[in-house]
Amino acid sequence: FVAHTDVVMVKEFFTGLMGFSFGTLPVDVPLIVHLLLVAVLMLLFPFSKLLHVPGLFFSPGRNQVDNPREKRHLAPWAKAMEEQKN
Repeated sequence: FVAHTDVVMVKEFFTGLMGFSFGTLPVDVPLIVHLLLVAVLMLLFPFSKLLHVPGLFFSPGRNQVDNPREKRHLAPWAKAMEEQKN
């Protein structure tokens, strides 16, 4: 590895951050760059196209039953129109 980070100090810093008691973060350039990039990604995430990815799992087309030959799917308004014609 290129640079060794004191993992125990990083853990103490973030556990202290959870309890609002700020400690000292190790002054390690790759760690600081990594944390800054993570923070930038977290700030940009709600406004970027990355947020569209979870929407794939909640799209109606993926959650609908694929049985058009077994059962006729008819909207309530279309059913009412058919009943009026007959």
